[in-house]
Amino acid sequence: MSFSESDYSAILDKFSELGDTKYKAFHESLVPGTSIAYGVRIPALREIARAIVKADPDGFLSVSCPGSYEEIMLRGMVIAGMKRPLSERISLIEGFLPLLDNWAVCDTFCSSFKLRSAEDKALMWQLIEPLFADPREFYARFALVMFLGCFVEPAYIQPGLEHIEALTQEQYYVRMAAAWAVSVCYVKFPQETLLLLKRKVLPKFTQNKSIQKIRESYRVPGEDKEMLLRYKI
Repeated sequence: MSFSESDYSAILDKFSELGDTKYKAFHESLVPGTSIAYGVRIPALREIARAIVKADPDGFLSVSCPGSYEEIMLRGMVIAGMKRPLSERISLIEGFLPLLDNWAVCDTFCSSFKLRSAEDKALMWQLIEPLFADPREFYARFALVMFLGCFVEPAYIQPGLEHIEALTQEQYYVRMAAAWAVSVCYVKFPQETLLLLKRKVLPKFTQNKSIQKIRESYRVPGEDKEMLLRYKI
């Protein structure tokens, strides 16, 4: 199958059919500064992406363009969902990173990846490691959200926490992702994560927001939640 310009136009027509003006207004309120063209819900976009991945993802990528919020979302979902080794998609991922200009596109892109092999996981870690220190807000957030979604496990927990400790960026969406990541780390590796929180080396916002998020988790014992209050700054 060859994906054509008319096929792409049909997708935009589908966006118009699926668009929900109330959802559009609501979602724009959650993503400050972002104009959402159609108001298509994420599950509908994922369904379209799955159909493209099954049919002709390369053809789609050759004609798609970042003309709207939904078009960017869909392109990211297709890149992340393609059924081929990550080594064959690295250039596509790197080419998509400049389109990350809000938390919703960033986090949806991250959550669309399924790292099915040890090779894919190692290659993704190699890609994101330098991005923890990247001064660009959503490059760093991409690294943090990929870490908390795919790498909070024995082989990566310590280097991941070290990268979080080393963060110097002050942008809001980096600090929020760091706190989110710390909370996920605490649920799975409480001892290792507590050592970081006890040292109080994180910025005040990140330290306190991490503790707040941990205390909001249903997977953390009540006695831990009380104990963590000692380490607020």
